[in-house]
Amino acid sequence: DKTTVNHMKEIFKVIDMDGSGSIEYDEMVAFVENPDLNLQSYFEALDINATDTRSLFHLLDEDMSGEVDIEEFCDGCMRLRGNARSFDLHTLRYEVKKNNKRMAKFMQHVMRNLRTITD
Repeated sequence: DKTTVNHMKEIFKVIDMDGSGSIEYDEMVAFVENPDLNLQSYFEALDINATDTRSLFHLLDEDMSGEVDIEEFCDGCMRLRGNARSFDLHTLRYEVKKNNKRMAKFMQHVMRNLRTITD
């Protein structure tokens, strides 16, 4: 709903300390480690179980660019809303995606080596 998205945008602005329009992992960590801000409370208000900062960041970084823009942040938070199972499923989704990229690179390497052998 609109109120939730507005709340997410406000959280994004707080995390985006340098005002660049995107969040880097270091900014997320600084936000989490700031006891005055209490990240978990923000996410609990959105019904997001996010106890692992690194996993949360990777789940939000949909394009794997190393930065999370406001659209990725809001979309990711909406996807992750719900109980811990939702968070766990999206963690699994991230890992599968990462492994697929690794496998594709490996297959390219194998194909290059096979071409070398057969030529």
